[in-house]
Amino acid sequence: MIVRGIEEKDYEVFKRLFDQAFFEYLEFLKQGNPQQYMKELKERKEVTRSGFNFYLRTGSTFVAEENGEAVGYVASQRVPSLHGVDLWIEYIVIQKEFRRQGIGLALLQKLIDYATSSSIDRIYAFINPDNEPSMRLHSKAGFNIEDWKIAVYETK
Repeated sequence: MIVRGIEEKDYEVFKRLFDQAFFEYLEFLKQGNPQQYMKELKERKEVTRSGFNFYLRTGSTFVAEENGEAVGYVASQRVPSLHGVDLWIEYIVIQKEFRRQGIGLALLQKLIDYATSSSIDRIYAFINPDNEPSMRLHSKAGFNIEDWKIAVYETK
């Protein structure tokens, strides 16, 4: 397996993997939270070319390749904070048939190495409290997982 920075050629696979993960999330919501399912369905998120280009420019988005095929990615961005600069993980997506093979951990390790070499002190991720696999992955990578509540105000 190779973990490398995301490249222009990765747009289609980035988009496909995001869609796969989003539809899995919708199926999860459909069973446990029908109201949230309908809201998410209406506000369907898609990877646009400009969105992909944003992650391309961050320098902190990485792809995992297995036998020359991109099978997962971690998308993150730098965010100024009181401490200096933080790194926020926005998505970790692994193709379904490649999960539980250490790819997510390799992606997080690459991100940690990037943060360390870039003098970034903190890496943050929002994790759905019902997403046990994500919590195990982050914990295995050395993240301290706390029970946070998020307050959101939407102006639309």
